[in-house]
Amino acid sequence: MSDEPQTSDPTASMPADFETDPETEERIPVPEYEADQYLPESEHISGIREDLLREEFGYVRTYFKSREGKYTELQRQLNQAHLGKTFDVYLTRTLWFSLASALVGGLVGLLVSWLFARTGVFTGLTAPWAPSVDGPFGAVVRFVSANKAAIGTSVLSVSLAGLFGAITWYTRYYYPSYIVDVRRRNINVTLPHAIVYMYALSFGGMDFVTVLRRTAETEGTYGEVAHEFETVVKDVDMFGSDLFTALRNARNRTPSDSMEQFLDDMLTMLDSGGDVTEFLRGEANKHRDRAVREQDQFLQTLELLSEVFIVGFVAAPLFFVVTLLMMSFLGQETLSMLFLIVYVILPLAMVLFVILISTLSEPFKQPAHELHEDRGQHNAWPGESVHKNPRFQAFRRIRLRERLWSLLADPVRMFRRQPLYTLIFTVPIAAAVGGYLATSMAVTPVDFLERAYEVGVGLAVVPFIIIAVPLALFHELTERRKRHVAKRLPDTLDILASANQMGLSLSEGLDLVSRNLSGTLAEELLKVRNDIEWNADVRQALLSLAGRLQVPQLTRTCKILAEGTRSTGDLHKILSITAEDTRQRYRLERNRNQELQAYTTVVILGFLVYLAVIVILDYSFLGTIVEQVGDTDQLAQAGLITISGDSVGIYRALFFHSALIQAVGTGVISGKLTANSVFSGLKYSIGLVALTVLVFGFL
Repeated sequence: MSDEPQTSDPTASMPADFETDPETEERIPVPEYEADQYLPESEHISGIREDLLREEFGYVRTYFKSREGKYTELQRQLNQAHLGKTFDVYLTRTLWFSLASALVGGLVGLLVSWLFARTGVFTGLTAPWAPSVDGPFGAVVRFVSANKAAIGTSVLSVSLAGLFGAITWYTRYYYPSYIVDVRRRNINVTLPHAIVYMYALSFGGMDFVTVLRRTAETEGTYGEVAHEFETVVKDVDMFGSDLFTALRNARNRTPSDSMEQFLDDMLTMLDSGGDVTEFLRGEANKHRDRAVREQDQFLQTLELLSEVFIVGFVAAPLFFVVTLLMMSFLGQETLSMLFLIVYVILPLAMVLFVILISTLSEPFKQPAHELHEDRGQHNAWPGESVHKNPRFQAFRRIRLRERLWSLLADPVRMFRRQPLYTLIFTVPIAAAVGGYLATSMAVTPVDFLERAYEVGVGLAVVPFIIIAVPLALFHELTERRKRHVAKRLPDTLDILASANQMGLSLSEGLDLVSRNLSGTLAEELLKVRNDIEWNADVRQALLSLAGRLQVPQLTRTCKILAEGTRSTGDLHKILSITAEDTRQRYRLERNRNQELQAYTTVVILGFLVYLAVIVILDYSFLGTIVEQVGDTDQLAQAGLITISGDSVGIYRALFFHSALIQAVGTGVISGKLTANSVFSGLKYSIGLVALTVLVFGFL
């Protein structure tokens, strides 16, 4: 096995005098932990050699190439991001993009300056201090005062040009690191499933190289893991590397520590002549145990976040509201601070909290594996000869008619498959209803505070219900179907494995299972059995099943079985492996959901506490004080309190609006905690908003 990476000679097309100079050869930097082995330190380039570089690559690219050591990390990120560029080419393009962006920024500055000049903004500018005109800088002061517009235009244009250019430069410079981070998370999540896939194929009798090739073809199922193995296959097929070198190159290039360790262990196993199947089985068990430990740690983090929610979104707002009320009675003006808390700080804090949960949950989020229904050669676009056939137009009309009848027979099918499609209809309806109510109630901006309940219900609550109810309904139906399939899938696979071991074919086993099950899974398995008997294409039938249901666990299972049917006749071995892995994953998800229900209860109870305290402040405290004090307007004029008869309604409007914001935010956060989905929290938001409207309606 060679210790040096096999790379093509990049200097083949260079001039002879340039080609013989080792210091002017193009070198692609490698990861820093192999820099000492493959990337010697760059020496100072003499004037003649620098002239050769400039002649070959230009001034800008030569500038970056002569500083190779400075950009080793950038090159490593470019390699890991699979962007296919060397650092000098990438930075050269980044520089040109930055200059173009700076030019745009300068033009924007000129346009804004022209608008300022037309509106008199420059004329009204004054210095923050008033230096003496007769002082040592008197001439400068007079010059600036006489040329405000020109100086302002220059400063604004140069500032915007620099800002636009800097943003473009740093965005492009750090973009590879963002791509690397995304790929790292995707690899860490899908690697355990990919290892099970490889183990099942190897256990079924497929040789190791073919296993790698099959894994490289599973981009739709295993994402970036498939891309990593695709580079291994290309390294062998296109660049002539041996398998050891290709795996080592992939190990050096991968952004994931888990993938790097897996490839290290694989190289050790291959070098020692170990059993590939046994190695993959051990790796599958190791990653499964690691997933359990990591989930336990993640649940502890979510428990801490639920406590943070109680403190940050229940206790803290109540503390500020009560404190500001007391300050109002002592003569301080606090309405502006309450406006800031209710309409800016509270919504923004909830958005940031949801982003925080999403960021922490990203390493544990299962990718949405998608396989398109009816995928295969029969779905290819007809050729020109088919289009010329006189019967083709009749065929197209018949197929269009069948699709229309299918849509009319089940008009909500597309909503069940993709709940977000409901927004196409509900958003215009909500906008129309809101516009009608605003017109009929003759709403003015002042009414949002003076008639807070009526206007809030008509223009906020009703449109929200129109949009949220269908979306939440179809989302829950979709998730319920997925949970049903995930729950029944392990037992179904066990039955299929037993039936196959007893000598039944896959279609006979599917018929047996479909007759003993009920629900969506049974109906779909019966379709698979019919597809196999009528079309005799097991692989296509399984992939079509995955495409119709779009359940991640089922998609992975169908992919394994589809490839397993190619490699072995003893399908029960692969079915048993898949059943055990699916059962373990289902238990993991079930345990997580059960434990997170307690956190959801805590969050909702926190909202109920907030609502109760707000109601007490509104009805029993604020209202009672107004009644006892009597003429609050005279006291307000005397400066004893700042709560007048008009401001009482404003405080009540703020209380109602804050409760509505809390209701929506609490539901969304509950959904993120339990299912890492804001749509899963819509059902809680709908219920809490309805409760808020009812409570304030009886006040």
